[in-house]
Amino acid sequence: MDREIKVLDECMQFKDLVIQWMNEEFGNDKSYKFYKGIVEHSTKENDLPITFVMVENDELLGTVGIWRGDLLSRQDLYPWLSALIVNPKYRNRGIGKELQNYVLEYCRKKGYKEVFLYTDLKNYYEKNEWVQFDLGYEYSGSQVTIYKHQV
Repeated sequence: MDREIKVLDECMQFKDLVIQWMNEEFGNDKSYKFYKGIVEHSTKENDLPITFVMVENDELLGTVGIWRGDLLSRQDLYPWLSALIVNPKYRNRGIGKELQNYVLEYCRKKGYKEVFLYTDLKNYYEKNEWVQFDLGYEYSGSQVTIYKHQV
């Protein structure tokens, strides 16, 4: 079976693992319910937020979402590529780029002109033509870089 990217609703057997990955990657010991809420309300196609999963041979390779808002201090911007996570066993194989490109194409088909993301990661998203757009701030006061991609 080839790699496929699907709406989470079509692969609900991965829901708990997606929640676990989000919490491990972005959360802490008190944030599981927060990520559970996000995932449980982002399973349907043609609505935001939406979660996609990449699967191959019934194994979860990665996940990504499109959210109305990801950085609360910048609610004027949307949609957001959010929660891009690649299974650690499959990193450095182009999966992250495939998931990004899928989201960009999905947003283009929906009529969006640009997509945003924020991160403290350096020199990753630039490889896929994301450009630094602005600086933003999280609840904690941490400064992050906001990127934009034309679609």
